[in-house]
Amino acid sequence: MRTQLTGGILTGGQARRLQSLGDIDKGLIELDGQPLVAHTAHKLQPYSSQPLLISANRNKTVYQSYGQVIADPDYLADYQGPLAGVLAMLTHCTTDWLIVLPVDSPFIPATLIPELWQAHLTQPFATAFYVQHERTYPLCLLVHRRCASSLKAYLLAGQRRVQGWLAEQAAVAVDMRHYAAEDFFNINEP
Repeated sequence: MRTQLTGGILTGGQARRLQSLGDIDKGLIELDGQPLVAHTAHKLQPYSSQPLLISANRNKTVYQSYGQVIADPDYLADYQGPLAGVLAMLTHCTTDWLIVLPVDSPFIPATLIPELWQAHLTQPFATAFYVQHERTYPLCLLVHRRCASSLKAYLLAGQRRVQGWLAEQAAVAVDMRHYAAEDFFNINEP
């Protein structure tokens, strides 16, 4: 598994819902003395044979200490949403598979990664897998790098909905209800 996976962290957003705190970068907010990006990197590193890819559109020098910083593609307008970050990472991914976690969900158990991989092994022809719990977590994602061309076309057509693109990929929802709902808590408000 490890030799076929590259870990990717989505940090490239504008954190609009946190702007009451000032100009803030969500991935650099501290939790238990460490920035959120460190929590996510710690989960991904044991499963990634390559340096982590970090989708970031600002504070790039700070993020460099956690992995290879990748900006959104320059042929897209700024801040086109999380799929632009996924595309950027897929374009730079040197392994067959990219495992993506959002930086603002620091409580996701690291064991989720081998569970997504196991889902791939049981359905080897599928090219994308995402987490299903009480609701969908489409950015907890295992995706094959050959999906990059379809994602690029989707974004260039003006589409931004993550679920819409996943539906086009016939992505597989992996049931993770054996985890607590709190494990998927998403930090979006002060």
